[in-house]
Amino acid sequence: MPRIVKILISVLLLSSLTYLFGWSSVFTVKKVEYSGISNPNQISAVERKVGILTGTKLARIEPRQISNTIKSLSWVDGADVSRNWLSSSVNISVQPRTPIGAFGNSYIDASGTIFDPIVKPVDVPRVSAPTPEIGLTAVKLFTSLPQDFRQNIASMNARSSNDFSMIVQDPERQITLRFGSADEVDLKVKVYKALVALEENKKVSTIDVSAPHAPIVK
Repeated sequence: MPRIVKILISVLLLSSLTYLFGWSSVFTVKKVEYSGISNPNQISAVERKVGILTGTKLARIEPRQISNTIKSLSWVDGADVSRNWLSSSVNISVQPRTPIGAFGNSYIDASGTIFDPIVKPVDVPRVSAPTPEIGLTAVKLFTSLPQDFRQNIASMNARSSNDFSMIVQDPERQITLRFGSADEVDLKVKVYKALVALEENKKVSTIDVSAPHAPIVK
């Protein structure tokens, strides 16, 4: 076969494939499938962010660009997008942030990231503070607390960046814990646990560990 014929066949084949994948209706997005989220509000928020993908040419779908767009949503912790050429579908996997606390009208996750709610209210401890800056300091303290202790906190209050208190929900009672500054966190938690375990402290309602070497119970 002459070389010119081979070149013409290659060009024709390349042009045909280019048309088939980039312009014809054969490889267009027929459906978008989601995993990781099922709440209609979450799915709608993602759709508004990335636009309508159905009917788009699969070859023009940029998975990395779309996943980065989705991750710009404050409540999204991670996202992955892939194309399925056989089923002409786009698969979108979204990992939403898990709230561990509430600050103002927003939530906080374990990394200390503040994000806007997208689903119905979640029963998590509430952090209150006079300014957003002090609130962020409270969030950092909250996320630094040991998990087994943090899960019993009903609410946290910050009067200043060095004056924190919290309501701890024990099995049989609520205790106001005056924590003071965010220093010596592990020692303060250890002292608190030791104090609530004492028989003579079963009726106390307030524990002050702001000075952990000289705690006060009331």
